[in-house]
Amino acid sequence: SPRAPSVRRAVMAPFGALGLWLAVVSSVALAHADLIRLGPSPGCAKEGGLKSGNHTIMVQDPELGSIRREFLLVVPDELHSGPAGGAPLVLGFHGQGGRPWGWGPGAHFAKLARSHGWVAVFPAGLDEHGEPDGTDKTWNTGTAGDDSTCLDGTTSINCMDSCKRLNKCGRCNWATCYSDVAFIEQLIQKLEQDLCLDSQRYFLVGESNGGMLTHYLIQELPGKFLAAAPVFGLPLVGYLVGSKYQLITQPEKARRTSMLQLYDRTDIIIPWQGGSNYDGWLYESMERALGVWAAEHRCSPNAEPVYSPYSGGPKHLACSAYPGCSAGGRVMFCMYDGHHGQWPDQPRAANLIWSFFEDVGTPTSF
Repeated sequence: SPRAPSVRRAVMAPFGALGLWLAVVSSVALAHADLIRLGPSPGCAKEGGLKSGNHTIMVQDPELGSIRREFLLVVPDELHSGPAGGAPLVLGFHGQGGRPWGWGPGAHFAKLARSHGWVAVFPAGLDEHGEPDGTDKTWNTGTAGDDSTCLDGTTSINCMDSCKRLNKCGRCNWATCYSDVAFIEQLIQKLEQDLCLDSQRYFLVGESNGGMLTHYLIQELPGKFLAAAPVFGLPLVGYLVGSKYQLITQPEKARRTSMLQLYDRTDIIIPWQGGSNYDGWLYESMERALGVWAAEHRCSPNAEPVYSPYSGGPKHLACSAYPGCSAGGRVMFCMYDGHHGQWPDQPRAANLIWSFFEDVGTPTSF
């Protein structure tokens, strides 16, 4: 991936692998490395392993028992291996009603994974029957049964069968109650057993409901992922710091995770300004969501425009970053022309995200 040219101020060179900013990230990543289990996965000692293609896994849900889940896996012919051993892992999440097999951005990330020797996995949201809107494929972001996340009269509600079993059917229900945190944890464990992965370098990207899940996972599993890139997705109101306040109680772990948010400028489905969308769903604003992460990394509370080699283009992509992150890490966002469901032009968007992942996850960081 291309790199930004050197500039005088570190905050203006967020993609430069030799910049001061990355040096700070490197020292903090090293300082946090002993806080969670990091290093080469057990699969590094095995021959063979999982191959590219469609797979299933039997997941043990903590409340609902076993259920079979699906995922699409991309394993390059030659895996990259850094000094820590093992290949980086990127997880990509489609939006509500989507599928990993037809998720357009997924093809770009799969291509990048193959060319860089990284492993990419695209889990499938659970296809489940609900009432009154029928079957839908959704991600669980922990809000079932909470009636404070929508206004009276919101119409796009749906209580899934799993939520009925748990007696969590509220007026603001819309997604499955099967735990996607448990799904992703157990999926990663399976991949670690069967493939040679570097657990220091796990990354997330997701759009819409998949972007909401991306926010949720970095809250629920602090320190598990080195960087996250949600795209036109934000938490529902009241869901900023984890179900057990993990971002407050486990800040040292949380600070391993850098954040890059991408957003279209005219979104009315999940508005970046926060508040009510067109149908009465209540969202946190991007400013508040990223403000939490800026505070985690002890950055300045005010974002500043930054140069990126991906700036511009037909959708006028422009990025900003929170400067002065004394605890390390990076918190950025990029805006572009468009509506919900639209990305910046490709491969610009995928390359931007991949470059961000590469810089915070460069082997020189460990």
